[in-house]
Amino acid sequence: MDLAAFLSSAHISVHLASDSLLACEVQRRCGVRRLARQASFSFQRGERSQAMQRLGEWITDTPSARRTLGWVIGPSQAQYFVLPWSPESVDRTLRDSYARARYEQLYEADARTAAFFFAAPAASGEQLVSCIPMSLRAELQSHARAAGCSLHSIKPSLSAVWERFRHVLEAERGTLCLVEDDQEAIVRHDRRRIEHVEVARRRPDAAAQREGGAGVLRRFSNTEAPQAATDLRLPRWHGAGEAQDSRYAFALCGAF
Repeated sequence: MDLAAFLSSAHISVHLASDSLLACEVQRRCGVRRLARQASFSFQRGERSQAMQRLGEWITDTPSARRTLGWVIGPSQAQYFVLPWSPESVDRTLRDSYARARYEQLYEADARTAAFFFAAPAASGEQLVSCIPMSLRAELQSHARAAGCSLHSIKPSLSAVWERFRHVLEAERGTLCLVEDDQEAIVRHDRRRIEHVEVARRRPDAAAQREGGAGVLRRFSNTEAPQAATDLRLPRWHGAGEAQDSRYAFALCGAF
């Protein structure tokens, strides 16, 4: 391996959508980051094993001394709820038990089958909890090892978008609408405080319902480019095409 390859590193961010894997590779050389590659791998819903294999081959196609892999999980696999009060500052074991009991109450499912991710609690105590199947987490961990990557993160898409645009969202009160293919997450928040999360299939009347809320309406989508002045916009990556493909919007939220 030559010196340039030895000094380089790459981060691959993959958005797991309902019927495709959307991957972006960001390469870092001498402190400069650029978007080097993008690829999508389609599959029938529920049958992604071949797509995962093709993704692994794509990852190893370009040599790099160090490779990290991050996942952004779409609403077909992620679930959300808000704890009205989080005892995290007192006892994390108590918080975990509380979250699992709340999960079983809301979804009528065994909490032992889910992996939980906790956002930072709001000053008023509420805490966003994200869940994915435990089997999916194990699958992603195994895939990273097989691809020769260090698994950097597994983030539900709401968490990835919130982290990317935290400086905007936590300075205002309003509604964040995340559009992923045929599904939509509506998040009502008051600065850091997330008050309500609803995930459903897109509805023709949803826009009118969102506009009825108080505060700023912001939208982030992988189905079309930003249009309104309040739509969230990703910065242009070095190496991106003239018209950055909106399909990769959630994957790019997980890039660093």
